[in-house]
Amino acid sequence: MLWIGAAICVLVFVGIILKFDTKLCLIGGGLLMCLLSGTASAAVPAYCASLVNGSVVYTTVTSMGYAKIMTDMGCCNHLIYAMIRPVSKVRKLIVPFCVIITAGIAMGLGSAATVGSVAGSLLIPLMTALGIPAALAAATVLQGTCIGLDVNPGGAFTLAAAAADPEGLITGRDIINAGFTAQVVNLFVVAIVFTIVSKILTKRGEEDEEAVQKALSAAASFKVNPVYAILPIVPLTLILLAQYTPLLPEVMDAATCMWVGFFIAMIIFRKQYREVSTMFFRGQGDSFFSVITLMAAAAVFTKGMNNIGITNALVEAMKANPNIAKYGGAFGPMVIAALSGSGNAAMLAFFDSVLPHAKEIGLDFAGLAAVVLRTGNYGRTFSPVAAVTIIVCRIAGVDPMQVVKYTVVPMLVATIIVMMMDV
Repeated sequence: MLWIGAAICVLVFVGIILKFDTKLCLIGGGLLMCLLSGTASAAVPAYCASLVNGSVVYTTVTSMGYAKIMTDMGCCNHLIYAMIRPVSKVRKLIVPFCVIITAGIAMGLGSAATVGSVAGSLLIPLMTALGIPAALAAATVLQGTCIGLDVNPGGAFTLAAAAADPEGLITGRDIINAGFTAQVVNLFVVAIVFTIVSKILTKRGEEDEEAVQKALSAAASFKVNPVYAILPIVPLTLILLAQYTPLLPEVMDAATCMWVGFFIAMIIFRKQYREVSTMFFRGQGDSFFSVITLMAAAAVFTKGMNNIGITNALVEAMKANPNIAKYGGAFGPMVIAALSGSGNAAMLAFFDSVLPHAKEIGLDFAGLAAVVLRTGNYGRTFSPVAAVTIIVCRIAGVDPMQVVKYTVVPMLVATIIVMMMDV
């Protein structure tokens, strides 16, 4: 049965690569695995549960609703034109610059999908205006997301890993400290490998240079309205203030900040309030159609993988063999996350079943936990069905398979590094 499930997974990804309808491929593969495992009735509830996933849906639809206002009212143009000239002077550094900015946002938000919505809507248009291919721009946001998510000692999954310690002695900071050296090394290695991969895959020529010159020329003649230019970053500023300062309560999550931005936009564009309101809700509806339903289809695929036993088989094999646990702790979460699109599911599976036995099989608990945290995020970064990948691809207007080809090699290299240094 496991081999049949693995074959179905391969066929699903082949179908996606061949550009069959992604939703149908994911739902079909997941439903078939559920049928074979005798749990066909689990497919539809998995789909429906994803449609009302508060941690992802609310932020995604409000972010993209607000982004539609900013786009249709021209505010994004004001911000981009305001930034193009100063940023163009260091254009060769724009990709690592955006990786760092995204990583900082990820540290504060702790949710890959949220980071993709917030950072992607701001940085992807800026990069494309400067001649960066849309697929590379989306991949840049993905790289920054994975780097920032696993360095927060108070993050939900860091704390979940610490809670798996049977002795109750490990803290979130212990886990972050255990993987700190590898993380620093990875920052530089991934940056270098990502740059090399982007150079190889991207044919930067006269068309890109011409686009940049047009953007610079347009920026020189465009009269930037400072208020309009600031509006796109208002929700992000509120989010960071809530996370890192006592100025705003932490209960102001990303979705709430988007609503605050919406009301501010209504005041700024009060003469066009009807249009602004329509844009906000239409953007939410469009994102639900194009993004949320695709994420729900991916949830059916994930459920099928779990029910047919693929995830559990990998975990049990690692529990039975220390060497498998060492290498599996690195590549297991990565593979599961890449196939299923859920880094969270991959990490939690290991926290619940493998991590409590780390000392029994001769591995350092904090070191193994650090590896799982990182590689679960790494795998999600090159998964074409991950929520964050779907979101940034929607913003960039590209196919997920165009994006993951930029991220797969850097993340494989990063996985090898953390395995060698942390366990």
